[in-house]
Order: sequence, then structure tokens, then C-alpha cells
Amino acid sequence: MDWIEESRRSAFEHGERIRAKQRADSSESSGITGDLDRALSEDIRLRALAIGNELILSYDDSLAAIGIATQHEIAVLGFDSGEVLEDGFQVLGYTGYDAKVPFTGDWKAYVETMNIEAERWLKEHRLGKNQGYILSSTSQQEFEEVQAFRSTGTRPRS
Repeated sequence: MDWIEESRRSAFEHGERIRAKQRADSSESSGITGDLDRALSEDIRLRALAIGNELILSYDDSLAAIGIATQHEIAVLGFDSGEVLEDGFQVLGYTGYDAKVPFTGDWKAYVETMNIEAERWLKEHRLGKNQGYILSSTSQQEFEEVQAFRSTGTRPRS
């Protein structure tokens, strides 16, 4: 599955190493940190491009990621879709389905509904070569941590 031209991948990865060093020098966090990113297979992670603490996935790997998310009870909240450029990622579109699906207290039902919508959106917004998707997702634990932060203003200790 060759979703991106090798010369573009190389230029992007070189630029991202420079940006990562700049982030490290300015104490910005980096590294893949989300529960979904950790649940992805090594093959998917190797095909992906890292940008900051996010992964850019191909269309096929994005579809696979939705399935993995569902298996791990992780809700896919949305996507940024765009083109991989030599000097970054140009967002061409993003989702908006997440606002239509409120969380009503049943995590499994929420994950199922969100991930059905994610798959539907993705299939309606298929991109071509040198283009990909950044998935936004949340596990139940991540969701609860955000809710706690919103209500108390303090982050839980890891």
C-alpha cells in the first residue's frame, strides 16, 4: 500500500524532525500519546506519518483504525483530512458529525454510534495519493479525565 510518494515522505519526515527539535527546545510535548495510537498495529504506525503528537493515516489505515477503536471501546470523534506537503500537512476538510452524537452515559453505545458515523464520513470523503487523515479519538478513561479537568480545572496525575 503506497499511499504517499517516497520523496514527499522523506521531505516531510525531515521537516518534522526539525519541527520536533524546535518543539523540544521550547518544551512543547511531543510523542504519540493517545490510547488509539497505542492500540494501532505496528504495521499501521510504520505506514503513518507522525506530526507532533498525531499520526497521519492513509484512507485504508484510517478505516482499519476505526475497527481497532471499536474493538478497544474508543470513540472516533472526527478527522482532519488533507494533503501531506513537504513542509507539513495542509488541512482540506474536517468532520462535524460529533456534535450530532451526545454522550448519554452509555459508553459502549456512544462508541458504536460515533464509530458508525466515523466510517460513514470517511467513506464519503475518500482522498487520493499524498493525502491522509488525522483521527481524533477518546477512550472512556481519556473522556473522564477531560470531564474532570473541565469541572475542577486540574489535570489528574498519571
